[in-house]
Amino acid sequence: MANELPPTNEIIYISKKPESESGSVYYEIISLRESDEKEGKLAFSQSKSQSVPQKLLHEYLIDGPPTHLQTSCVHVLVSTHSGTGRATGVYDDVVKPLLEVLIPGKGYNLVVTKDAESVKKFAEKELRKDGGEQQQQQHTVVLLSGDGGVVDLLNGVKDEEEGKEEEEDDEEDDGLPVIALLPLGTGNALFNSLHMTNKKNESEDGGSGSGSGSDLVKGLRTLVRGRAAKLPSFKVLFPDGSRTIAYSKEEEKGGNNDEEEEEEEEKRDAVTHLYGVVVASYGFHSQLVWESDTPAYRKHGAKRFQMVAGELLKESHEYRAKVEIVSAARSTSTGEMQVRVVGREEEGHAYVLATLVSNLEKTFCISPRSEPLDGQLRLVHFGPVGGEKTMDIMMKAYDGGKHVDDKDVGYEEDVEEVRITIDEDDARWRKVCVDGTIVEIPSGGCVVVRKEEGGRLKVLVDRSAVGP
Repeated sequence: MANELPPTNEIIYISKKPESESGSVYYEIISLRESDEKEGKLAFSQSKSQSVPQKLLHEYLIDGPPTHLQTSCVHVLVSTHSGTGRATGVYDDVVKPLLEVLIPGKGYNLVVTKDAESVKKFAEKELRKDGGEQQQQQHTVVLLSGDGGVVDLLNGVKDEEEGKEEEEDDEEDDGLPVIALLPLGTGNALFNSLHMTNKKNESEDGGSGSGSGSDLVKGLRTLVRGRAAKLPSFKVLFPDGSRTIAYSKEEEKGGNNDEEEEEEEEKRDAVTHLYGVVVASYGFHSQLVWESDTPAYRKHGAKRFQMVAGELLKESHEYRAKVEIVSAARSTSTGEMQVRVVGREEEGHAYVLATLVSNLEKTFCISPRSEPLDGQLRLVHFGPVGGEKTMDIMMKAYDGGKHVDDKDVGYEEDVEEVRITIDEDDARWRKVCVDGTIVEIPSGGCVVVRKEEGGRLKVLVDRSAVGP
């Protein structure tokens, strides 16, 4: 029996197995080698060893399949168009063989997305709280996706009686669907933010412990050994006349890529509210997300983000809006929550971003004082400081979130609610972003971002994020 162990940063989990003839035991090590994380060259491996160092057993040994994979309703959701389109290959090469080893003989519901509505339709059908049979069952969703898949699940899991306050007792929480997130999107903001404690462990142990490994390996470890915790979320309320804006990626039209054909690909739908877990923004961030997804720029591939950012920095538009925050701190005289205007309305705004997470990308730390699952809504904002200064602020965010120490940047904490009243005549400058979904707001309309108290989903996180 081979005793050579795979590199620590490739180990997903270790299990103890009995030798049927001798009565002794051996260890089975499940690991994943990614020769190129970007290209997605994967080698899933099962190996055996009669001895394993105690440190590795402490980190990776499991007693058996986790409870969340032994429930009656396990779903594996493959988001085919997330990120660079790796999800299908990761399922075939890694997740499928992993589940065959981890829960042999147990079936699960495999869902492969067909279009942009697939995830939300799945949630509405399988996870919705309707008081019926589904509400009594525990659901676990292994989600091969980016942030968009999480948001689609969140907006698909609706309470039929939305007017009622959601109960927060343990019994209610126990029935929430559990998400196991495998990060296959572009920015993977939620995954990177939830694993910040994990990254701290990596730096502390020199890259040899549970914090080491590729993002996919870390996600698989969390699937096997993670703990479920309530996923903080927010609700965004839109004024009458608001419309979501999306662009069809279907290639049925063919022919010429002229301007008229690109306009025909735009889809608008009325919207009253959306739920989010990462970000709600107005100004530079939302503008960048929207314009980079328009047909005119999407044809440029990954270069489109840099192209749009360059144009926006050159224009340095002053967004006309009134931004107010409702603080969690109550007035000492009235006992009511305080409402405060941020920035100077007459000067306009350049960047307004409310978030529940620390990182929008692995190295882009937008809210450095955010901790995994702390449920605190924070607001980052600054006025029209010009293109060069805006770029300087963004680069400081890449430097561990040092932008919040800049005198031109506002960083508000303990926020219960953000209100953005948009006073722009040109529709181009009336776009709001909620976790990647773009909404156009009518002139004079007020957008309200409100922290949710109740839970709609649970998410598996590294044990270090939830304590002992």
